[in-house]
Amino acid sequence: MPIPRLPYPPPSGRPNGLPPTMVPTFTPQPSTVLERPLPRDVSSRFGVRLRELRRQHNMTQLRMATVFGIDRSFISDVERGRKSISLPMLEVIALGMRISLSDLLRDL
Repeated sequence: MPIPRLPYPPPSGRPNGLPPTMVPTFTPQPSTVLERPLPRDVSSRFGVRLRELRRQHNMTQLRMATVFGIDRSFISDVERGRKSISLPMLEVIALGMRISLSDLLRDL
C-alpha cells in the first residue's frame, strides 16, 4: 500500500509539511508547584535559611546567641537580611548546628 502524499509540496520550515494553521505550537503552562517566593538579595535569602535552621533545632535567638557566642541582635539582623555575615561566622554557625557549610548555604 503506497504512503499517502500531500496534495501540495511540503513548505520548508514547517514540521511535516503541515499547513500553517495546523502547525502545533508550544504554549507554556503555569507551574502547578507552589513555591515560596525567594527574597531578592542573598543576605535576605540567607536570613530565611538561618531562621529555618534555628527553628528546626528548637533554638531561640537568645539561646543561639549564648551557645554560639554571637550577639542576639546580630542574629536578628542577619535573619532579617539587614546585616551580612562573614565566612568565619558562617563556620561558627555550621559547627554549632553540626552541619556542613554547604548544607548551611543550601538552596540560596
